[in-house]
Amino acid sequence: MSNSKPGNIVKQIICYIGGLLIITIGINISKMSNLGISPVSSILRKDFKLRNALGILLTFVFSWMIDLTGTDPKAIGHLMLNFPRPSNYIMQFIYMVVSVIIIGIGVFLYLRPNWVPMPAEGLAGAIAQATGKTFGDCKTIVDTSMIAIALILQLIFLGGLQSFVGEGVVVREGTIIAAICVGQVVKFLSKRFAKSIEGWLHAGEEKAEAKA
Repeated sequence: MSNSKPGNIVKQIICYIGGLLIITIGINISKMSNLGISPVSSILRKDFKLRNALGILLTFVFSWMIDLTGTDPKAIGHLMLNFPRPSNYIMQFIYMVVSVIIIGIGVFLYLRPNWVPMPAEGLAGAIAQATGKTFGDCKTIVDTSMIAIALILQLIFLGGLQSFVGEGVVVREGTIIAAICVGQVVKFLSKRFAKSIEGWLHAGEEKAEAKA
């Protein structure tokens, strides 16, 4: 960012914040499906760079953004308050699939400027760097691991099998599908669009460095 041109910094800000907002919209659509909440964060371990540690702070800001685009009338914003709710399981499943795609697009976009990642993406990025695997595959590993832990905790502390029915479900089929598929959406988009978008975000910088 420090070496970017002012015009490119503006584009990076738009891409970063816009990506985060898109993720929050996807999360709120996921909530409406009531098929489980999508995994969005994780706890960092030691030996992470400062930019990854800052992801913890970003998580608090991100939580506010979820409220901003959410459906709670008591929250600030609640931009999706009047968004239609699914009336049957087929529509719930459609909402869930749409949310996975939207979240994947948001993750793909907000990571392109290579700024501060949220904890889950920071951990996935560290694993990708250490193993040489693609980021999308590592995100799938991180998300499914988080869901496995959440599933165990839900069974133990939230009422066993009864916790999988009714409103406000934490882990259900939608959660598992999201954990597996969001990373693959990011992988798909990265293969096809990462270079072109990153080139647009850093337009003219390589030529300037060459001249220097």
